[in-house]
Amino acid sequence: MSTKRVISEKDEKKIAFAFENATRLLATQKQRAERMELTLLRGDTPTFMEFPLATKPEHLTGLDAAILGIPFEGITAMSPMISAQPICGKPPKDSVYWRMGADEGLDMIRKYSLYYSINHNGGYFPEIHKDMLMTEVIKVKDYGDVPYTADDIEGNIDRAEQRVADIVAAGAVPIVLGGDHTVPTPILKAVLKPRTKKVGLIVFDSHMDLSHEPKNWASTEWSQALELGKISPDNFAIIGIRGVRNNIFEKNVAKELGHHVYTIDVIKDRGMRAVMDEVIQKVTDGTDGVYCSIDIDVMEPSAVPSQKAPEIWGFTIDEMFVALRKLTREKIVGADINEYTADYDINGMGAQFCARVAAEFLAGIALRKYKG
Repeated sequence: MSTKRVISEKDEKKIAFAFENATRLLATQKQRAERMELTLLRGDTPTFMEFPLATKPEHLTGLDAAILGIPFEGITAMSPMISAQPICGKPPKDSVYWRMGADEGLDMIRKYSLYYSINHNGGYFPEIHKDMLMTEVIKVKDYGDVPYTADDIEGNIDRAEQRVADIVAAGAVPIVLGGDHTVPTPILKAVLKPRTKKVGLIVFDSHMDLSHEPKNWASTEWSQALELGKISPDNFAIIGIRGVRNNIFEKNVAKELGHHVYTIDVIKDRGMRAVMDEVIQKVTDGTDGVYCSIDIDVMEPSAVPSQKAPEIWGFTIDEMFVALRKLTREKIVGADINEYTADYDINGMGAQFCARVAAEFLAGIALRKYKG
């Protein structure tokens, strides 16, 4: 075997310099080569991505974004005909249709966010940008979780709205971890209240959630959002619809609204890039920013387990992140990732998926500010 070196002297110098220079730069880029102590929220649960913890509204001053947990579990379906209040407790093991636990998944999402800890490299994702370090561009903190009590649905909603309002008042973007799909109700109340212009709304979900009663559950959030008077049906799109759990009332509402409904077949036939180009044009037309809500049951459940209401033939991982790369480059005024249920997770893959989605929103906020 030949040991003769065949690269040029220029290449050899380039290789040596790359490693020497990286070592030199490390000392000036506020990163440490050794491991660091966890930034803990509670117990052994770290803050999201190990960002600093905010415990009071005044700690939010100067932030670009804040992570917030809303551990909400509202009315849920026991069967196709029967619903249950959260005070009914958890369903029995191996329950097929009745699946609860969205209020108990936030610790798992934060734990798996360690894969994206800013203590690795300051939030450098080479696939997102070849140079940008997130922590050098934006300021982010974890604002903890909203207190939750199973027998106080209205109180939970009010407390959540106030915590989101703290973030909005500080001029930061709320990135919220749910909780079931009721969580957009308090978030949008807080986000939209001070705004003087329309906002676009993009929802990724396998269900339309266009019921009207009862209030404050994970199928009436959009009727309540539209009642706030800041979202036009022309700027409202929902992507990923499929299955028989979309009822006829919702079909009729969507038809009357002229609602932009994209079924899973449209995604598979046209491709996510083409669909997102069209959707972004619709939701940004005449609006000042976009709110995004992601129910993880939009995903193919074999790719992202841990769903409350799984539906076969959903988004692939590729499709979801193609959509996010396009969407997060827009002006985002808030986002939520919801319906994660730890009891149904496998090897933490659902939790890691939720964490990475939140990281993508933060990266998009950073990219809009990045001047490099």
